[in-house]
Amino acid sequence: MEKVNVYRIIDGKRVKVDKIYIRNSSWEEGEEDLYIVGVNNWIINSEGKFLVQRRSLTKRNNPGKWSSTNGLVQLGEDRFETVQRETKEELGIDIDKNQIYLVEENHIVGNHLMVDIFVTYADVKLSDITIQESEVDKVCYVSKEELLDLDISTTCSYIKTLASKIYENHQKNN
Repeated sequence: MEKVNVYRIIDGKRVKVDKIYIRNSSWEEGEEDLYIVGVNNWIINSEGKFLVQRRSLTKRNNPGKWSSTNGLVQLGEDRFETVQRETKEELGIDIDKNQIYLVEENHIVGNHLMVDIFVTYADVKLSDITIQESEVDKVCYVSKEELLDLDISTTCSYIKTLASKIYENHQKNN
């Protein structure tokens, strides 16, 4: 039996609404200012390089484009748990909640999707990664400059303006 993904709905001011969203269902008229929350997590190593992943060519949205680890916050889950779950699912690695930092929240990406942007400072070895082939087809480390030249997924397009802020924050913390 296929798992049904259920998500909490919030309004544009991030107030929970007394409704849920079931993945791939339709939004009703009058729900233009309602959102589900997604997370994007950029992993940065001690050299200041970003771990990026290329989305599987079989993905419905943004196939073959580069992105961070990302996913939707499921009902009953907090954003940090989502970052941990998605990183484990997509890359096969466990990250500690204490390594995850919120960079920006409430970034609206398309219709009904509000993304919170996180960074995880961790030295993840490429050899320790086991990719989920239905989600990811390649991973690599890139510099901030190389990141800006990649063909980025629309849900991560903000990185072109935030990469410097994330990198500077990394420099301060190391």
